[in-house]
Amino acid sequence: MESNDSDEDAIIRALEAVDALKPALVSVPDSETIEDFLIHVEGGTARFRY
Repeated sequence: MESNDSDEDAIIRALEAVDALKPALVSVPDSETIEDFLIHVEGGTARFRY
């Protein structure tokens, strides 16, 4: 179980580090800035949802 706990701890630390950067998505000038979104990375592919 310790391995799973440390995996969860690592995920939490990674999410906190990303959140601290305050990322935002901006598609084009004069458009909406999206600050609340999810990013999913699997291998070399990344997807986002807002």
